[in-house]
Amino acid sequence: MRERIESKHVTKEIKSQMPVIPVEIVKERGCTFCPYYLGNYEKQPRCMMKICAWDDENERFHPVLRGLIPFYKEKMEKAEEKFLAMKKIYTTLLGMFADEMKQEELEKDECYGCAYGKCGPCIGICYKSMKA
Repeated sequence: MRERIESKHVTKEIKSQMPVIPVEIVKERGCTFCPYYLGNYEKQPRCMMKICAWDDENERFHPVLRGLIPFYKEKMEKAEEKFLAMKKIYTTLLGMFADEMKQEELEKDECYGCAYGKCGPCIGICYKSMKA
């Protein structure tokens, strides 16, 4: 079984053109549990398949679904442009405040400004614990 698109991602225009499943078949085969079931549209159950593949290995999707490709390609390109713009702003801000952020990280360290750390290498005795 290949990956499939979920019913909520199929536009109404495409759903209206998808094959109607007769109510008898829905009851007989349990189409509501099928991964290709598109739900009801205009009070009629719809399917993504050209012919039923519930028990079949041959998955033949209805050609109308191809209409979603340009729609989602355009949406993806717009989202990618927006993502790249936001990423540029974020990296610019990080660059603007890189020095300040490094300094803040240093100040969070326990040994920052420690009397032992200033005059030589750390010997593992924390000045704060000795002071307390």
